[in-house]
Amino acid sequence: MLTNVKHKLGKLIANAVLPNGLYCFNYHRIGEASLTEYDPNVFSCDEANFAEHIQYIKKHFTVVTLDDLAEILKGKITDKRYALITFDDGYIDNYSKAFPILLENKISATFFLATNFINNAEIPWWDRIAYLVRHAQVDEIKLNNWPDRITLSKEDVPTSIRKVLDVVKINNGSTIEEILIELHQKLQTPNSKFCDQEPLFMTWDMAREMSAAGMEFGSQTCSHRILSHLSIEEQDYEAKTSKELIEKELNTSIKAFAYPVGGKDSFTEETVKIIKKYYQVSFSFISGINTSKQLNEFSIERISVDSNCNATQLSHKLLKLFLKKLHKSVWK
Repeated sequence: MLTNVKHKLGKLIANAVLPNGLYCFNYHRIGEASLTEYDPNVFSCDEANFAEHIQYIKKHFTVVTLDDLAEILKGKITDKRYALITFDDGYIDNYSKAFPILLENKISATFFLATNFINNAEIPWWDRIAYLVRHAQVDEIKLNNWPDRITLSKEDVPTSIRKVLDVVKINNGSTIEEILIELHQKLQTPNSKFCDQEPLFMTWDMAREMSAAGMEFGSQTCSHRILSHLSIEEQDYEAKTSKELIEKELNTSIKAFAYPVGGKDSFTEETVKIIKKYYQVSFSFISGINTSKQLNEFSIERISVDSNCNATQLSHKLLKLFLKKLHKSVWK
């Protein structure tokens, strides 16, 4: 009882003090993380909590679309708390689980597609790595150009997967293909054939249905490789080709881009120059609330929704982000 009261009080405080600005809520997968053979860490929440989030966002924010961003980016961001709901990658549960909830609530969201995986049974590199770690026959791993060994735990597989992926994401000494080969060898995973299951990603027909119903789309490259690890020519190809394919398949103009992985080390100034050639806005995975004075239209910050949080926990996360931002501004 006391815990519930504290949670409700915390939620009220959070909603009362949150500043005006652009809040970009970022989701990946919707569903039960415990049921996957791949990366459980990309599951944002289950359907029940997602529905709860949508109700919370509708109540406390003005929900906007990509088309609304043009006006917001002109500086008309000071009078309201705006919410933009985004999804990365293009997983099939975005269509089967999130899309019906969005329709029911008459809410639009933006879905960033990594086009190599749409209409394709290919398993993306991060899920392949997660599968290899999950079925590893060793207790630790160190690749040739890694600085340290990583201890693997059978009792906490999600953490083991996250630790390996964290090193992969910051290490640009090898290609993803080379890393996968070496990981498979050193982890001694007994079966290199990934498990058979339902497709992981949506089809173009699903995306067309969503687009016709008012959902919006953007690009997240073709291969979802980390752009800062690629040559200028490769980055240009990924940005241009993915945009052209989505526009062709959905018969719509694609104006927005999301950097794969999206942390501060995953794209460079050269990357931003390339993105500016093809898109009007781009989104990072850097955590934050966008206010009028600090809004960078080619590195819009987002709020990662994860750990199957409920609406109260999500409001607490927003409050922590605001307090962190406030602390930085005070001590500048």
